[in-house]
Amino acid sequence: MSFENGRWHGKRYYFGLHYDLHANDKDRELGTRCGLEELVPALKQLRPDFVQTDCKGHPGMTSWPTTVPAGTTSPGVVKDALKQWREATQQLKMPLHCHYSGIWDRAAAQKHPEWAVVPAPGSDPAKPSEKMCPRGPYLEKLLIPQLKELVDRYEIDGFWMDGELWAVEPCYCPRCLAAFRERSGLAEAPTSLDDPHWPEWQQFTMDSFKEYVARYVTALHEHRPEVLICSNWLQTFRNPGCPDDVATDWISGDNS
Repeated sequence: MSFENGRWHGKRYYFGLHYDLHANDKDRELGTRCGLEELVPALKQLRPDFVQTDCKGHPGMTSWPTTVPAGTTSPGVVKDALKQWREATQQLKMPLHCHYSGIWDRAAAQKHPEWAVVPAPGSDPAKPSEKMCPRGPYLEKLLIPQLKELVDRYEIDGFWMDGELWAVEPCYCPRCLAAFRERSGLAEAPTSLDDPHWPEWQQFTMDSFKEYVARYVTALHEHRPEVLICSNWLQTFRNPGCPDDVATDWISGDNS
């Protein structure tokens, strides 16, 4: 993708409705208040150009009944909310995007601790990371299969990937350390800001993240070319970069 040909739904699509639920193990009635009789009148009154609904937040539990083996559905899912949002938006001819937390996935870290970031030596072992290693199995075993599941089952038009750039942590797992040694020529990865090679380590961490984003963007575009993908804050004033580095379709960032 070049800077000039980023993709979107058309020039008139600029006012969107977004909400992220961050489903968790304490939810009890997900999907019970978003039927057509509730959504259609509300969306007609709001008249958004596109809708961005929840599907998986930082707790890592889905608000739809996922069938991906590595996935974790919130115990609070009573009705399929995504199915209802899709039916309402299709009736009103509105594009439907999903909010999906990527790097930050607590449930995946608990279920598969070997997928999580390995903190620097000397870190408190009682506080394991909830962030995923961008070079680990998480991408192929969970994230990409779930994005494909959402597209195939609900005909989702786009994704706003949250818990990404700002959630990235340096990872000291064997995969990352080996890749860093190969790229930098250094024998050891820095563990302190005082290390003169800390900038190289930080750049490697950012490069690993961008490669991770590029992999799921490519996989999803190959699966369904028309789906539009954004990684929260990537390639914006918060993290300037050339759009050619990672072929996302649009840029966006939230404030809280």
